[in-house]
Amino acid sequence: MKRAWRKLPALALVATGLARVLHGASGAPPGSSLTMRLAGPLAGPLAAAQWVRVALAIRAGRTDLALARAETAFTLNPTSTSGWFFLSRHLAFDLASPAREPDAAVRRRWVRAALAVAARGEARADEPAELAFWQGLVLTRTAEVDPELGWEGGVVGLWSEAAEQFERAARAGHPDAAGAAELARRQLLSR
Repeated sequence: MKRAWRKLPALALVATGLARVLHGASGAPPGSSLTMRLAGPLAGPLAAAQWVRVALAIRAGRTDLALARAETAFTLNPTSTSGWFFLSRHLAFDLASPAREPDAAVRRRWVRAALAVAARGEARADEPAELAFWQGLVLTRTAEVDPELGWEGGVVGLWSEAAEQFERAARAGHPDAAGAAELARRQLLSR
């Protein structure tokens, strides 16, 4: 019976360590995942390798595989701003390109998916202001390149949403966002 009492502190230490891994240690970075905590210092390199695999799937035209691999990369390292940006850029500029996709409804869905990915990343990434700014850029580019997209409110709606995104990015501390918001508002006035 005395031996069991001697093991209790060791068991408590193991249980505490396991709880910290499963539920997050105090001071764990916001957005850090269980997988990220379990992989420890290997999470970043593993996620980087996964992004290479995402790029290979994109090059092979396998959007389904690219999206699945991106989810794995996000699980490994959800705080990587560049990962969220990479996937959102692919959706908005490659898949939603008028040169690639003739159907405006499909292009509109890809643009919305790109914005959703960036917004999801904004909640987890190390640099949320960058992703808020990026959402404004996606909307301004869409207004310029694809005015026939059929966005709610048309081109004016795109510029209005862009201005809102830039204003959010400015409040989050992005250095160029206030100027971009002003330019977007000027575009609204000229329409």
